[in-house]
Amino acid sequence: MRLRVRFAETDQMAIAHHSSYVVWMEAARVEWLRERGMSYRQLEDEGVSLAVSRIEVAYRTAVRFDDEVEITTRLVEARSRRFRFDYQVRRPEAQAALASGVSVHVPTDRQGRAVRLPDEWLQRLQGLVQD
Repeated sequence: MRLRVRFAETDQMAIAHHSSYVVWMEAARVEWLRERGMSYRQLEDEGVSLAVSRIEVAYRTAVRFDDEVEITTRLVEARSRRFRFDYQVRRPEAQAALASGVSVHVPTDRQGRAVRLPDEWLQRLQGLVQD
């Protein structure tokens, strides 16, 4: 997923605020699912959410207002009660990562209790795991 850093995502020095990376990773994850024919909204409509149980971001190089960045998302683990995505934030023309991240998710019901992911979703996601 590509995006251009918006002014509202920056601090007083026009550098992307650290919290913006988490928002970008979430957007990239939802888009990753959509591109593979899976609607996160549909999953939520079915009563299952993917709650974040862990999030990490390693920052390497500053990103500034109006820079274009590309967020690459990979699913690296898919179990019935745990999923892990890895992310790389880069400039579209560069190979070096500006930042990298990890998010771990637990399927939950509407009351916030951990549940098993529906079998259809689990089977589809397990087929998409990348090492």
